[in-house]
Amino acid sequence: MNDPIFHVDHLSLEYRRHRRQFAVSILKDVSFILERGGALTLVGPSGSGKSTLLRCLNRLVEPTLGTVWFEGRDIRSFDPRDLRRRVALVMQTPVLFEGTVGDNLRVRPADAPGDFSAARLEAALAEVGMEPDFLQRDSTTLSGGEKQRVTIARALLRDPQALLLDEPTSALDPPNALLVVETISRLRVARGLSIVAVTHQPELVRRLGGRLLYLVKGRVEAIESIDEPGAADTRLQAFLAGGSLPEGARRT
Repeated sequence: MNDPIFHVDHLSLEYRRHRRQFAVSILKDVSFILERGGALTLVGPSGSGKSTLLRCLNRLVEPTLGTVWFEGRDIRSFDPRDLRRRVALVMQTPVLFEGTVGDNLRVRPADAPGDFSAARLEAALAEVGMEPDFLQRDSTTLSGGEKQRVTIARALLRDPQALLLDEPTSALDPPNALLVVETISRLRVARGLSIVAVTHQPELVRRLGGRLLYLVKGRVEAIESIDEPGAADTRLQAFLAGGSLPEGARRT
């Protein structure tokens, strides 16, 4: 295995809305390692903690117990803004603001470093399969797939080492979803990005490769490589073939 970019060590998260309320367990003793340039897809039933785990990787959510290491450092030692530049999150619903695509690509914290020249913006669009003339397009005229690719381009402008993807294709029709899947899989190879994705769509899993982590009610049910024929858990094999994942049935 290459040097790990993420090492998640016995991560648990409990949520308590009121002080006197019983704590609700969201994540339970989750551990995994992701090598640099690797891909890990989080799958499981709705409410299993996938998106919460994803957000623990860039400190949008703080765990109750355990540690997340990024490039050998406890992520709590990073300035959160610096960490989120290195570990960029692309959400399920793309968020664009009024103005042109170029205006949206330039959105960033006031003190954020980087090259945001027209040439650099065009290069970022090219990486996600969009022509330079999109820079002048009104963001409200874009399709769902185009908006999602713009949000990916915006993340790339800050040169992240890892990309977190939370259901990036779930709101898209099949043709646009396929374009986004192709974009993500291409970027992983071209940039050597480490990718952690949450999805219910087998096509994204198959195109990304790497490993699957199966969560049920906050616990890891299985971690399997999908690059090794015959290695996958039988439930995950069924999922990759287009079926749905059972809610916690044990391995057979």
